[in-house]
Amino acid sequence: MMITMRIKALLTTVALVAGIATASFAQQAPPGSLSGGGTGYDNPAARGGALSDEKREAIRRKIEAVRIWRLTEVLNLDTVTSAKLAAYLSSMDQQRMELIHDQMMTMRELRRLLNTPKPDEQSLKVALSRLGQSRHAVQELRDKELNGLKDILTTEQQARYVLFQQEFQREIREMIAGARRRGAAGRGQMGNGPGGPP
Repeated sequence: MMITMRIKALLTTVALVAGIATASFAQQAPPGSLSGGGTGYDNPAARGGALSDEKREAIRRKIEAVRIWRLTEVLNLDTVTSAKLAAYLSSMDQQRMELIHDQMMTMRELRRLLNTPKPDEQSLKVALSRLGQSRHAVQELRDKELNGLKDILTTEQQARYVLFQQEFQREIREMIAGARRRGAAGRGQMGNGPGGPP
């Protein structure tokens, strides 16, 4: 029964991320997005444009739903604790997204400043300072998140959570990268048919 549930969880994650990766590849978003603390959708030169805020939020919610579902199983949580953890992590994620959005805006500002004939040094200093503060705030939020888990999870569950988070983020990155590689290969094969490029 436990093996069946794990297989089902893995298949659900694979299906979800495959769909996300396909959408991301179609949009030509830069790699490394959706996980690990960055959105990756601030590249205005990306072919196909950026994902809309609505699509990005829908993807984030789906990943979060799968993460909570798998955490409930891995940490062996009861219904009450699972709901409490979900609410807590959602609050942390919302704060994180606001900080990441600020980082995106600052990176765009840096690009804009550097694309001028003579970048203003003072404006660059302000943007760099803001970027440093934002990154520091993200780390502080990560520490706050782990500290807050002490009120929800046992010590063993906290340790399992830390390991799960690392593994889950790695899974997401690898699945998206793999789906993009397959998508790129498929696009290359389509161009090699009769009348296509050699």
